[in-house]
Amino acid sequence: MRPMVQSIPLLRKIRQANVEWFSPSNKRFFKDRSYYGYYGGKTGKSYLVRSTYAWTDMFGEKPRLHYRIDTLNQETEEIGELIDIEFKTLDDAREWLKDN
Repeated sequence: MRPMVQSIPLLRKIRQANVEWFSPSNKRFFKDRSYYGYYGGKTGKSYLVRSTYAWTDMFGEKPRLHYRIDTLNQETEEIGELIDIEFKTLDDAREWLKDN
């Protein structure tokens, strides 16, 4: 089993392949705070992890920081589908990544 690690070079590749995604206006619209590139622990596939306030302030709720994981095209590092799980902490997201 390959260890799950955060990768700065991976995040650079993701940013290069998805320039508009990381634009200041897109970051502001989705209320993203920070981004991390990780490789899955079992498959070695790459993922984008975002800390974000996105959509938590709908219906008068107080904004709440949470973490989301996006799949990546393994050849081009283009951002793909959003994993349909909301993680409360970065450690929770990392635990999910260990098993994937």
